[in-house]
Amino acid sequence: MTEDTQAAEQQLPSCSIPASCKISFRDIPEGVEWKDNFISAVSDVVVTCGRFMNLSNLDGVTIGFDYDAALDSVDLGYESTIAKQYTNEGGLLGVGKSLRVRRDGAIKMHVVLKGSVLLDMALQDLERDEFWAAANILAHELGHVQTASWLEDHSLGVMLEPHQGDWATSTLRDTAHTIWEEYAACRLSALISRGTLVTESYVQGLETSLEGAVDRARTIIKEFRMHGDVATLLVETGRETAMPLKMVAYLMGHLDGINEPVDVEQRCQVASDLTQHFDALLSALQDAWGKRTSWNGLASLDPIVEVIVDALRTVGIEVTLTEVPPGSRVDVPYRAETLPNGEADMAIIRMRQTLGLEP
Repeated sequence: MTEDTQAAEQQLPSCSIPASCKISFRDIPEGVEWKDNFISAVSDVVVTCGRFMNLSNLDGVTIGFDYDAALDSVDLGYESTIAKQYTNEGGLLGVGKSLRVRRDGAIKMHVVLKGSVLLDMALQDLERDEFWAAANILAHELGHVQTASWLEDHSLGVMLEPHQGDWATSTLRDTAHTIWEEYAACRLSALISRGTLVTESYVQGLETSLEGAVDRARTIIKEFRMHGDVATLLVETGRETAMPLKMVAYLMGHLDGINEPVDVEQRCQVASDLTQHFDALLSALQDAWGKRTSWNGLASLDPIVEVIVDALRTVGIEVTLTEVPPGSRVDVPYRAETLPNGEADMAIIRMRQTLGLEP
């Protein structure tokens, strides 16, 4: 090792990853030539992230070529039917997951990634955009480790607490937290990227999520008029409206992280009624970022909740949140686009209202 190399290493920040953390590789095909390079490249990216992120609460990293088996291999330390679920609908497929685990009474994070999406890193060609796109996926999941640390520091225990208080408020705060987490993780991981592949991937994900989202939400409202289950209505329409908000949060966080203009409308080619809420969402996310180490529980994300409520109003649902008994109210006003027979049903309702037969 030369004196110059020693000096360069001494200038690097120390790695925050604890000695107890293990990087595990599962189901790598037998006899492949790239195995050693792949393991080395993945390990190098993890260590690099540990130098500029606080990963002191990282329990482990599992890279599996059988993604479901890799997820199943992680001991959560508690019972959960949803912790290991991942996105697999509407053309969007999850390939990485940051799992909250309980170890000796403390909450830590365990990162699981699908090995095939990282395979380009085995080439160790830092000049290829593909290398940086793969490395960014890994860095993104490690970014969730950092965000979890912030939450535990200022709002101890909130991550695994059961819902308390008003059900609608809790549901929408959970959704707001998911959106914030993706923004923050993308902003943190943006340092490990080069070229345009990561940005283009986030734009594509946003466009995919916007396609038909409003129509699907309004179909759910039409079905609600038959079954009348308010909880199902809020969860299912919330999923359709929140997915584009989450996907644009990825893009916003990445662009903020690389100090590029957050010009979503110029980059996204899909028109949707939901895009009108993007400016307000960006403002709320950036404000949450500025206060990221000093929240008081998930109530600090209520500006994001307001954006979600406005998006629900756009598709046809009025949500009035309150912690005062009997709690929040969900109304579904009559609108042609959310009635089974559209304008024909609306015409009948207007006539009945004129006659005083409808409120």
